[in-house]
Amino acid sequence: MISAFMAALLATSPSPPTARAPAPFDVGCFRLMAALADSEDPAVRDVGMIGAQYFLGRIDAAAPGLDPGALGELPAGPGRAALLRRCADELGRAGHDFRAIGDRLEPARPTA
Repeated sequence: MISAFMAALLATSPSPPTARAPAPFDVGCFRLMAALADSEDPAVRDVGMIGAQYFLGRIDAAAPGLDPGALGELPAGPGRAALLRRCADELGRAGHDFRAIGDRLEPARPTA
């Protein structure tokens, strides 16, 4: 009886989501932020570490289990400044989204 139940359960359960390749933008921003995380300047290093974690989370959501070392190195060149602006814009939007969520949750906070 239990085996028939398990077979029925497995037959109706959804298959795991298929991993897809991470977005090139996320990979580029991760590489850039990881490079900034190696900065001697503590402020730049902190932003780089936070940004790298954020973009690594996006990459992991798209391609779970992907080795960050397999993403390669950040290419040098004139596009780096433009990429930095785009990555900073994304982090700003994400930060705004997190603040907005926090503001909506504020009334639900228990008071001690």
